[in-house]
Amino acid sequence: MPQDSGNAEKTVERSEASAVTETQSYSRHAREPLASSKSGMSKPGVTFAAQDKLPKLPIPDLESTCKKYLTALEPLQSGREHRASQDAVTDFLHNDGPQLNEKLKQYATGQSSYIEQFCMLVFSHCIVSHADEF
Repeated sequence: MPQDSGNAEKTVERSEASAVTETQSYSRHAREPLASSKSGMSKPGVTFAAQDKLPKLPIPDLESTCKKYLTALEPLQSGREHRASQDAVTDFLHNDGPQLNEKLKQYATGQSSYIEQFCMLVFSHCIVSHADEF
């Protein structure tokens, strides 16, 4: 237990008003350390500062992606369900798959990330669709 040295400590007021007053004395960089970016073409902040310099994500091979999909499904399915999934994947690979894969490759040529827009759509849908549950 610390001994009282007889010196009165400065009492710090802990309120929202005192916090606002105190932080106003900070420099802009101290208040918003992620707000600046060195590249005019990059998105603001540290996270995306080098985004334009990164290599693009490659589009995975369609057949290997389908194999990985089936491998991921297998422990979650009965034998009958898995055979149905295998048939659906085979059908996809022989019909719509190659055309959709080519469309994805064409789309990707003008994008920094071929998957970013799709992820944003999926995650925003999840957030919106589950927000009313409470």
